[in-house]
Formats: sequence, structure tokens, C-alpha cells
Amino acid sequence: MNTVESTRPQSSVSGFTLIEVLIAMLILALGLLGLGAVFPAVIVQQRNAVTVVEGESVASMAEAIVTSSPEIIDFSDWFDTTLGSPAEHFGKDSTGAITYEWIVGPLEPYNGYQQRPGFVNDNGDPSFNGSQDGYWYPNLDDLDTRPSTSVDLSKALSVADRLIPQPYSGKDPKYVWDLVARRTPGSNRPQLGIFIRLIDQRIRVPINATLSDVLVRTAGTAGDAPALPVALDRLTGKPVVDHEADFGDNIVYAAPQALQVQVVSDHLDWLIFEDANNPMFDTSISFATKPGQKLLDNTGTVRTVLGPATGPDSVIPDTRIVRIDPPFKPSHAANDSVSYNADNNDPENLADEQAKIAARTSWVRQIVFTPRTPLAIRVVTLEENSP
Repeated sequence: MNTVESTRPQSSVSGFTLIEVLIAMLILALGLLGLGAVFPAVIVQQRNAVTVVEGESVASMAEAIVTSSPEIIDFSDWFDTTLGSPAEHFGKDSTGAITYEWIVGPLEPYNGYQQRPGFVNDNGDPSFNGSQDGYWYPNLDDLDTRPSTSVDLSKALSVADRLIPQPYSGKDPKYVWDLVARRTPGSNRPQLGIFIRLIDQRIRVPINATLSDVLVRTAGTAGDAPALPVALDRLTGKPVVDHEADFGDNIVYAAPQALQVQVVSDHLDWLIFEDANNPMFDTSISFATKPGQKLLDNTGTVRTVLGPATGPDSVIPDTRIVRIDPPFKPSHAANDSVSYNADNNDPENLADEQAKIAARTSWVRQIVFTPRTPLAIRVVTLEENSP
């Protein structure tokens, strides 16, 4: 009997072993885990980008309000050129010298540097001297020791005026904006700094109520006083949520604050905060120097904090030093870090009056900030046809 052998070719390809399959699955799992870790970061970045764009859009809305809505706020009398007018007194100290510094309400300014936000009230008690109703009320008559002029230099805006979207407009308010004011260097025109912030999303809204109800309700009615959209504890200076909306508590509106600063010529990307070891100012300095914080200085420039300064020159007693972007111009600095002395950056120590004026215009010596980092800061110079 003949035996027929198969002529079918034998395959030279062998299958995967179990170990190889397991290794492949492990590699795939590690890749998916890495990809999964990227998604949250991408989502956060996208949200931040959207928020920044929205912040700039809201800043444009606020700019339109202060420049073309006289029914809300009217700045026309700030351009009055008669004797005793804002053009004569606005932005000057008790000696008549122009300061060019931001007037930060509701904190009262004083001669020379803007009042720092230390936690001492009018009675000298250790608490933050803030507003419990959130009104923006800079009284330009208080800038110096002169008697009040015949022209009313004060302006006021309620919280409801500063909410976007406006209350009961079909959408809940999401943003609140604030103003600081000053005299524009080189002219009599007023200049405004507009700060845009998100309303605290942790504010509790009762059942059958809206956020608009909570933010604008009238004190003394059912539901107590309105809640502050952004708030801080007057005893600690730290941001808190205004749940109770009670004028008897220690919660005040988280208004823009001002701090005294210096710049050194050999490190133009540095900003030096004084009194960093003083408990009256340390909390505010901590918020002003956190990475990502936006600062408006007295040259009218908005700068971003990058982080703490490093190196041997960055150790100056009783100060805190941060890197900022954009860097300062050489004319904005008065001395180097080796010979640093706070008084060297005080224009009032210059003998020549013209040199004092030039130094007040260019030297950086004041920043304005908000404890919660603003989404945007817009600087607007009012024209004479502004309301």
C-alpha cells in the first residue's frame, strides 16, 4: 500500500506566547493611563483659556459702562477747569504735588504713598478696615488735607451696578468688576483701572431663589442683607464665602488693595515688597506675590507674578521679592539690590522739584491687586467727552 505524504507547506509563523500577550497588555495599559492623566490637565487649560477670554470680554463691557453710561456713573465733572475743580486738586497731595498713585476705595488714601491694607481699623484695632456693603466710593477730596472743594469729587457704584450679567437679566451674574482711579501722568485726565473677578461660586442660593436674589436683596427684608460676591475676613484678611450676609459679622468686601513696592536697576524683572515680616501686611503681601497674580503698578502697567526671585541678591531683610512679567524699564528703578534702601526709591527725598515730578511719574512704588487673582485688568483713560 502506497503512503501519500501531504504536500501542504508548513507555516513558519508561530503564535504569541502568553507572556508576550501580557507584556503587550501592560504596555497598552500604561499608555492609556498616561493619556488619561493628560486629559484633566488639557481640560483645565481649556477652561482657563475660556475664562481669560471671557474676562477680557467682561472688561470691555465694564469699560463701555464707565465711558458711555452716565445713568450709571458720570465723570464729566472731573474735567471741570474752574478754580477749585478736580483738574486743580485731583491726584495731588497736601503740598500740591502730583502723586500719580491709584486711589483705592474704600480705603482712604493719605499723603505720599497709598495707604497699605494692614489690619488696623480707624480705632487702631487689629482688623481690616473694609466695606460691608461693597460700594465703590473713592472720595477724591480725601486725597489731601485741603477743605472740600465746591465740586463734589466723590463717585459711588453699588455692587448691583458692577455685576455682569446684570441681575434679573435672564442669566445669573457671573462676574463683578471694581475700579481704582488716579490722575493720568502728563495731563489732568482721570485714569481708571478696572479689575474683573469671578463671583464666588460657593455662595449658597436658597431653594426657590436665584443668585440675583442673594446678591441684590435689600437689607432688613426677608433673607437678611445681600451676600457679597467676593469677600474676606476682616480679622485675618483671607478670602471667605459670604453665606450669612450679615452686617454684624466680620466679613467685608474683598476690595482692591494697594501695597508699597520698589524696583532695583540690576534686576528689572524683580519686584520688592516691603514690611514682609510685619503681621499687619504679611497676609496681603502673600496674596499679592502668589504665582499668576496680576498687579497694576503706578506706571499704569499690568504685570504678572511668575514666582519668587532666587539668587544671593534676592535675600533682603524684611522684604519679599518676586519675578514679574513684563520686566520694568530702567527708568522705573532707582537703585541696585546690593545698596538697596527703601528710602532711595522715594521721590520726595529728591531735592529738585522737577526731578520729584519725573520720579513720581516713572518710578514704580505702588501696586494694586485683589486677594483673588483677577481674570483681567483694563486701564482706561477718560476723554473729555466721556460722561
